Amino acid sequence: MTRYQEDCFYCTRNAKLAANYILVAPLHVATVYLSRDQTHRGRVAVVLNWHVDEPYQLTETERHEFYDDVAHAAHAVAQAFHPAKINYATYGDTVSHLHVHVVPKQTTDADWDDAFVNNPANPVLLSDTSYREIIDALRANL
Repeated sequence: MTRYQEDCFYCTRNAKLAANYILVAPLHVATVYLSRDQTHRGRVAVVLNWHVDEPYQLTETERHEFYDDVAHAAHAVAQAFHPAKINYATYGDTVSHLHVHVVPKQTTDADWDDAFVNNPANPVLLSDTSYREIIDALRANL
């Protein structure tokens, strides 16, 4: 199993990661990052701390620990932002590193009846102060 991949921005934590996400907090086997696109307020990515492409590549213990971290992050999102529903998305077509998007949705969201768009044409970008407020709210609940 590859534990690090040179061309993966989650592994290298390079400028591409910083352009798309802001560090929230490390958990047990994963790290929580706030998406810079806040079309869904509180949207985060929970990223495994080492490189695998698929959940089945983890041991049973690692898989349980990873999805426990996902649930822990989702609970923090729920406590901080009180969404009507949280959606979970695991892709990997362009970034194969195992990660789960935790996407809080409100019934008033324009896309309530649709799956969220990972890279919307018009992302909602915030001020540094607004990002800090969201991160503080998440950390208070992690």
